[in-house]
Amino acid sequence: MEVTPQSLRGGCQCGRNRYIITIPQGRTQDALVLFNTDSHHQIPLGTPLAAYIRVPLSWYHSTTQAFFPDETHATIRRVYTHPSQQHAKRHFCGYCGTPLSYWSEKPRTEADFINLTLGSLLREDLEDLEDMGLVREEGELGRSPVTTGTRSHDATLQPSGVAWFDRMVEGSRLDKLRRVRTNPQEANAQVEIDWEIVEFPDLDDGTRDPETSIGTPTKRKMQDRDDSDINIM
Repeated sequence: MEVTPQSLRGGCQCGRNRYIITIPQGRTQDALVLFNTDSHHQIPLGTPLAAYIRVPLSWYHSTTQAFFPDETHATIRRVYTHPSQQHAKRHFCGYCGTPLSYWSEKPRTEADFINLTLGSLLREDLEDLEDMGLVREEGELGRSPVTTGTRSHDATLQPSGVAWFDRMVEGSRLDKLRRVRTNPQEANAQVEIDWEIVEFPDLDDGTRDPETSIGTPTKRKMQDRDDSDINIM
């Protein structure tokens, strides 16, 4: 598979599956970055926000590499069709389980395209999507528009490593889920974790109401805890 300046590379985690998207000169408008919140895509990908790059099928070229003699193309690049979705096929790695693509012939015009999971793209190529004009400046996550907001002083955004995606979600509800409370005075921004241990006093005769006999919960730092506080079942 030949790599060109207009190529995007991807594959599975174990390296047995590899693919290249070769984009013809001046045809980037035919590729789309899509975010889908439909349950038909959430469950197979194991995420509430399914992300794909949709390209013409003719741009897509894939190959498999066996690591052991008993491995075949069919065992490396697995195909799954759900009983209720006979019009669609999903491809994934048969060894590491990485979801790779989604293809559907419903509607019929979609049969000429394939949706490749964004997470299977190489990181450096994922970062190039914006430069190639494949990411809209005002994107949408599912049906929720992304709005601009300001960051609070006691929170630090943990970046995904992909600049265009970080800008897309900044100020949204998804952005808030990625925030962690840190100490702005510390250069290293260390995260402090408190463990709350609730201690139950012994009941003398078993007749007291559990709700009234529970003492006041105590909160202690992890370093103040004795090994005896841990009870592994």
